[in-house]
Amino acid sequence: MLNRKKIIKEIGSWILTVLMAFFIVTLLNSEVYARVQVQQNSMEDTLFNNQQLIVDKLSYNFVAPKRGEIVIFFENKKRVGVCDDIKNTINRLLSKDQDSVSLIKRIIGIPGDVVDIKGGSVYVNGVILNEPYVKGETFKREIQFPIQVGEGELLVLGDNRPVSMDSRTFGLIDYNQVEGKAIFGIFKPNKAGVLKNEFK
Repeated sequence: MLNRKKIIKEIGSWILTVLMAFFIVTLLNSEVYARVQVQQNSMEDTLFNNQQLIVDKLSYNFVAPKRGEIVIFFENKKRVGVCDDIKNTINRLLSKDQDSVSLIKRIIGIPGDVVDIKGGSVYVNGVILNEPYVKGETFKREIQFPIQVGEGELLVLGDNRPVSMDSRTFGLIDYNQVEGKAIFGIFKPNKAGVLKNEFK
């Protein structure tokens, strides 16, 4: 009788483990969270090529993006404006753009900010940014600086500044291009962990 209870308990434990694993896999491939793989080196030494990331795809429908957050966005997504109701939010989450390329960058400028690049450093609203995550110096490219970030727009830069293709090349991005916020890094060469999304 005791052995039978033990067996039933063990079977129940296995079933619970399988269900939890199924739930986690489903969650990580849902419209709320996603698991993506880095396929570029423009964010080194914060993120690395082939590193796995967990992406929060829902938060930006309720809160505005902040400086320092790492975002995944579609380079060529049509700008149709920010979703302002639940129906539009769901439609945006479900929409796919096969012609778009996903990029991973860090938010440097938010609406109202004036961003400038001088002497290899970035200035926001006249104050030099303390960017301990940056690899190399920051220099201007095709886009003219200083530049003011408009309503519903973001200025993004890669952490590996010498090689990153970012807002210095393609300009400001629209909120509606953003797929989500990177919140957790997996299989990082040193360790996995929550990504530091704020300026120090």
